[in-house]
This record gives sequence, structure tokens and C-alpha cells, in this order.
Amino acid sequence: GNSVIDPITPIDSMVPFIGWTFVIYVSLYLYYPAAAWFGRKDGDRIREMFAFYQALFAMTWFVFIIFILLPTEVYIREDIPESVRNGEGFWGFWYGDLMHKTDMPFNAWPSLHVAQSLMIVMLLRHWEVVKGNSEVALWIAWVGLCISVMTTKQHFFFDLLTGLIAGLFCWFKMCIPAMNASSNAEWNNRFSDGN
Repeated sequence: GNSVIDPITPIDSMVPFIGWTFVIYVSLYLYYPAAAWFGRKDGDRIREMFAFYQALFAMTWFVFIIFILLPTEVYIREDIPESVRNGEGFWGFWYGDLMHKTDMPFNAWPSLHVAQSLMIVMLLRHWEVVKGNSEVALWIAWVGLCISVMTTKQHFFFDLLTGLIAGLFCWFKMCIPAMNASSNAEWNNRFSDGN
């Protein structure tokens, strides 16, 4: 029940609650299978996919440690109408009965929604499975996801920024080196084509 910091900024007060952006918020769960789907092309990509997911999981566990050691309450949920928070009406089911009971208000920063989705977008670009208009559409969807973490009142702007930093740091310092190493003899023996 304690918060170690209060990261609220004027931006948090200016961004309104927009109930329907819950749909965009949960679009995160389309990113995970996309990386797995496009990662099954051949032996090289399969090894890169496994290396990528190892880095993603390591970063996620590090963020869980932050959640535990440096809890920060997302008290801006109070900006959501009380009826919705109490589970009344259509959006009340999704917010009051589902999201708020599964995503605790202390899982604040960095935002895993932002960090993990950014890493997967970067992976799809790395594999060149999105180009031209599809890449533009993917970036627009990702920006929408980032905005939705604030319009659903699940995160502060600070959480979004630290999620961005965490995602970029993990991509460049963990994912790229791990994926490069996935072509060594040990990885080749473990994940050869046809296995």
C-alpha cells in the first residue's frame, strides 16, 4: 500500500479517460503471437526468436523486481467514473471487473505494455516482415497502444517514458547481442534446421 514516488505530471491530468481505448490497450496480446508466427520461417530466424524471447523474459523479470522493490501506485484510476470502477455498465465489466482485478495499481513503471510491444515492433522490422505501408500501420498501432496506457488510466506518462527507455535499452543491449550470438555453434547444434 506504499508508493516510493509520485510521478504525476501535468500531462497525466490533461489526458482524459477514454473507455473504448481498452480495446487498443489489450491489442498488446496480438504482438506476442506475431513475433512467434514470423519467427518460424527458418532455422536462423527460429534461433533469433528464441534468443529474443530470452532477452524479453529477462527484462520482464527485472521490471517485476522494480514493481516489488519500488512500488508506485497508479492513483489516477480515480479519474475513471466511479460507476465504471464499480463494474457497472459495458465498460464497467472490462475495467472494474476484469482489468483492475488482474492488473494491480502498483505495477506502474516502467510500462511493460510499452517496453514489450516496442521490442516486438523492432524485431519485426529487424526481420523485415513489415515494410512500406505495413510498417507505417504497425508504428501507428504502436503509438496508439502507448497513448492507450494513459487514456485507460493504467499508467502515468512517466511509466510510458521509462517503458520506452527499458524497451530500447533491452533491444540494443540484450536482444541484438543475443540474436547475433544465436548463430554460433552451440545454438546451431541445439536448433538446427528440421529440429
